[in-house]
Amino acid sequence: MQPIDFFLRGTRLHPERQAVIDVGTGLTLSYGELKMQAFSLAAALQALSENKRPVVATLAGNSIEMLLGILATYACGGVLVPLTPTAVEKDIARQLECARPDLILYDKDYAHLIDSYKGKRLCTNSTAKHSVSQLIKKYTGTVPERPWCELEEIIAIKFTGGSSGTPKAVQQSFRCINTMVASLMLVYEFDSHERFLLAPPMTHGAGTFVLPVLGVGGCLVIANKASAAQLHRIMATYRITSTWLPPTLLKRLVDEQHTQPVPFPALRNMLYGGAPCPLPLLNQAIDCFGPVLGVTYGLTEAPVIIAGLPGRLGSLPENRGSAGHCGPMTRVAVVGVDGFPNETPNTTGEIVVTGDLLMSGYLNMPEQTSAVMRNGWFYTGDIGYIDERGYLFIKGRSKDVIITGGFNVYPSDVEAAYLRHQAVNECIVFGVPDETWGERVEMAVVLTTPGVLDPEALTNFGKQEMGSIRTPKKIYILDSFPKNELGKIDKRRIVTSLRDEN
Repeated sequence: MQPIDFFLRGTRLHPERQAVIDVGTGLTLSYGELKMQAFSLAAALQALSENKRPVVATLAGNSIEMLLGILATYACGGVLVPLTPTAVEKDIARQLECARPDLILYDKDYAHLIDSYKGKRLCTNSTAKHSVSQLIKKYTGTVPERPWCELEEIIAIKFTGGSSGTPKAVQQSFRCINTMVASLMLVYEFDSHERFLLAPPMTHGAGTFVLPVLGVGGCLVIANKASAAQLHRIMATYRITSTWLPPTLLKRLVDEQHTQPVPFPALRNMLYGGAPCPLPLLNQAIDCFGPVLGVTYGLTEAPVIIAGLPGRLGSLPENRGSAGHCGPMTRVAVVGVDGFPNETPNTTGEIVVTGDLLMSGYLNMPEQTSAVMRNGWFYTGDIGYIDERGYLFIKGRSKDVIITGGFNVYPSDVEAAYLRHQAVNECIVFGVPDETWGERVEMAVVLTTPGVLDPEALTNFGKQEMGSIRTPKKIYILDSFPKNELGKIDKRRIVTSLRDEN
């Protein structure tokens, strides 16, 4: 079985049912129409690349054409290479040099990022000769060749690690993607009435829900570069049942719901992932939208569903702040003091994962692969524990743990304490070398209202909440935090800037 078979299952069950709506253009396609266009494009990709299994890079925003590119690549057993449209040209060039795609599907808005690329190109939002729309017309009725592929062959190359060093090319196999799709279908209880909003870039977390939703006969609702106010209206207008969001976008939707409250009777799964969600924000979201807040936990190396919970479970008071149960086809443990995986409840250590969800390794990086994959286990670099109910809780990254005066301080614990203060909007905690303590705790914060508190007041609050050891020795009050292309706080950039200034 190949990932495209999930889509074909939905097509067989509901050929006339609406499969996708593009909010921006108003275009809709049924399952039958989506299959015809995707398969025509797949035949075109094979012909244009002269490769039965073409390597296809994508550099585009959310659109039906982007969706067709994904499905077409899967339909011919090709290798999908999603690139990030908000990356800089030199990063795109480095990724292209690494993956060596046969061709690129791109938006003309991002053409300047691939000026140096000498390979073949297909534009997603143009009617030129070499555009997605024209090639679909040319190859309509042509059936793509579907080569036999072993489950361990590679179907996707995805880049990770750009914010903290040299990006690594993660190789995902047919086995990995099949496991991810089946697990998402089971955990989030998708059915044929699903109307899933794809708002964040399909090149990343949101795109992993394409096949799980199409596999059950649901409908994808595509939005591109929509504001929080626009997404708020879309969710109500299209009676959205599920969506996936990074916490930064979730916060903007909470603010919008406070300003313009509307009912969302169809909503079941408002899933968050990609970054930790502060507990105060989670509680606010549940108050705003009801018991629909679910969670996903994964990495590119073990995508999306290492653990998770649907909205009906993630919103229960005892489960808030948890990453959920481990996925149905994944085993999760923590590394104990002896250095081996340990499944004893409430043992804190590095989270490790094994099962068919794992990547096949980093492309052309055997040493880096060996460093994180040992004896069948993937070492995530995240610190956490599993409670007696089997729920996973994440405390932070192992490299972020601050050892001060012999005590381990987890930044996430300190951040959680400060985020309970009504005047704190966002904060990050980090360690700085110190001659006396080894490391000292410092913090940068964005206040809800500028000037409402000074560093001394924040220090006093920390000592009352946590004691002196975990209270930051220095606090920087900033106007705002920079975010990366996925909406995550760019902690590395903030810390580097503060160190350069001080």
